[in-house]
Amino acid sequence: MNIRLQELYGGRFGRWRHFAARVNSPRIRRASFFLVACWFLLNPINAVSVNEESLEYPLKLAFLYNFTKFVEWPSNSFRDPGSSLAICVIGNDPFSPDQEADLRTRTVGSHPVEIKTLRSNDALGVCHMVFIPVTEKSQAARIVSGLKGSSTLTVGEIEGFAVQGGIINLTVEENKLHFEVNPLAAERAGLKISSKLLSMAKIVKEQDDRTRN
Repeated sequence: MNIRLQELYGGRFGRWRHFAARVNSPRIRRASFFLVACWFLLNPINAVSVNEESLEYPLKLAFLYNFTKFVEWPSNSFRDPGSSLAICVIGNDPFSPDQEADLRTRTVGSHPVEIKTLRSNDALGVCHMVFIPVTEKSQAARIVSGLKGSSTLTVGEIEGFAVQGGIINLTVEENKLHFEVNPLAAERAGLKISSKLLSMAKIVKEQDDRTRN
């Protein structure tokens, strides 16, 4: 797999134009993932190029990690100040084991990051973030409904996910990765999303039950 970083750092980041990383070892793959994560944190933009198919899920995993930097969970969401922040992937895990291993070495504040792969009928209330891949599309509404009353950040990659009650939805349009946010769903979960993240997102209104039916 090759990652041409000029595609990630294009435009006004032209100093990267002639730099490329051949991602042919776990160490370099982890470094590239970290660069993507730093890029997203430092640059207020809501679209990233995914011209290479192999970039889509590394970028999405970087987005998941960086969402945690812009979301505040209620204090009672953690057993203690040093307990883990659990990111749960439901069903078939689309992410690279190497990149997930790297994420497990990182922290969010004082909380080490924990990655779990769970089934849709597992107890998901223990998760701080739940990622629902497109392969679980048929279960998405049930999962979101089952998490009502919990302080779980729900993230999907399914058309209409945020409109139907999910909190964040990742979308790809014209080979660009964007994200949508449903502020009402976040408020209902007791989560505070920073104004900086909201300024980078497409804000969507949630459909009520009558509109859905």
